[in-house]
Amino acid sequence: MNIERYARRPMTVMMERTGTRWQVIGILPSPAAAAGQRRRELVRDGGDSCIYRWEGLELTLTPDACDDYWFNLTSAQPRLYVICQVDADGEPQPLRITADQDDSVAAEEVEELFYQAAMPASIVLWIKEYVATHYRPGPRKQKIKGKQGDKYRTPFDVKKP
Repeated sequence: MNIERYARRPMTVMMERTGTRWQVIGILPSPAAAAGQRRRELVRDGGDSCIYRWEGLELTLTPDACDDYWFNLTSAQPRLYVICQVDADGEPQPLRITADQDDSVAAEEVEELFYQAAMPASIVLWIKEYVATHYRPGPRKQKIKGKQGDKYRTPFDVKKP
């Protein structure tokens, strides 16, 4: 399988609204023609509980996030994250999908919402192939001598008389 350096996969997000509470109930691969303009479709109206399907979103993989993807894949339950902004009516509007947990944390810091859902098996395999193709290990991080919390810390700031 030939995987591009910046790989994209069209995705569908299924979201459920119960009262004022929202949750992602599934993220699925979409047909290639589905990527592009985001659109929402009501799938089921159960009064207080409604299910919506969001199309036009993509999962994009980048080489510099391979460490994060691998960390996600080797966790007990690999996840995908949907980054959203809240519209004028207080409803989440999906912006993007990521497999990098750090992206979801960064989104939260700029007051965006994120939801998570189990990663589909086909996407797990696709990301594993991507990491195997594009991961290039960098230099290992080394402990900084004297760093706070290092049990072998040498007190540089204390001078002997």
